[in-house]
Amino acid sequence: MAGMSDPQFSPVPPAPEGPPTPGTAEVRRPGRALAITGMAVGLAALMTVAVAPLTSLGFAVGGAMLGIAAVIVGVLALVLRQPRVPAIAGLAGGALAVVLALVLGAVSVGSYLTSLGHTGANGPGANASPDPSLPGPSAPNPPEAGSLTWPQNHATGGVVFTGPERTVRPSDAPREGAAPSPLPARELGAPALIQVYQDYRCPYCAHFAQASGDTLEAVLDQEAAAVEIHALTFLDRVSAGSYYSSRAAGALACIADTHPAAAWDANTALLDPAFQPAEGGPGPDTPALVATIEDATGPLPETTRSCIAQESYVPFAAALTEWVFAHPVPHAKDPGLGVSGTPLVVVNGVPYPGDPADARAFRAFLAQQGVMLT
Repeated sequence: MAGMSDPQFSPVPPAPEGPPTPGTAEVRRPGRALAITGMAVGLAALMTVAVAPLTSLGFAVGGAMLGIAAVIVGVLALVLRQPRVPAIAGLAGGALAVVLALVLGAVSVGSYLTSLGHTGANGPGANASPDPSLPGPSAPNPPEAGSLTWPQNHATGGVVFTGPERTVRPSDAPREGAAPSPLPARELGAPALIQVYQDYRCPYCAHFAQASGDTLEAVLDQEAAAVEIHALTFLDRVSAGSYYSSRAAGALACIADTHPAAAWDANTALLDPAFQPAEGGPGPDTPALVATIEDATGPLPETTRSCIAQESYVPFAAALTEWVFAHPVPHAKDPGLGVSGTPLVVVNGVPYPGDPADARAFRAFLAQQGVMLT
């Protein structure tokens, strides 16, 4: 019908715009800043803990704190549905850093407690004496001597080594009845001084020599310090009457006196655990002592062999030990520091407080005292 619109073709007005249909709105991606931050902090924590063994325990503490922060940030990133891979990496890295820091801390505490077990009352050092009291002067049974004869090259009270050739600093034999005349590093022509007090029967001294002997040789090779060896005799008391410590110390004095080029190697040989006798027995006799030294040094001159066989400097070694225990350590920054056990290692006047068997700790201690090695 005219004038009427066909309902099939009637125009339909557009629907008014309304809110977007659920599921068709633009999806906003979660951020990733926390996840990336957590991963970076976790990596930093691991690196900080990793350098702790080469530096100090403070780095382990710092690494642990960074690790805790990385764990917290990683968890937050996961809760906020940020990218899982960096978030989990940060969380895992932080957790691992904390665990490693705890392990390093436990090892350090264990080493410290171990060192306390062999530390003397007046300073660090492995008290190898079975007597819980201070070792005091030795009580050897060497032959009586009518007069005390000093060896050459012993005027400071020890054998001083310098330079790559392990040269023994020369000195005349002091007059009878003289006391040692210790010299500071500057008068020895060295930038630093390392004093090592040891007994050739002391097992902790052997531990130190095995762990840090190469470091002491590097010190000499690089002329970073002079090394002064003090051979003591207080463990004669556990030598079943054989005064082994005095015989070994006397042998070193003979070598320093008559064949100083062999002194460093002889000292090393006498601290070899394969040769060092256990406490409580007589220990090797003098011919065995000479044979072991010659295995390291080559044949000794007859004058040196005769000096050792006749025990020429055994009384000197025992008397020198008495002097050492009766006086403070020369050049020590603590004027009350005395030798109360072995090994006592003093670097530029400061005693090494760590485990004698911990080479890395000793090397770090050298650096702290200004003895830098390349």
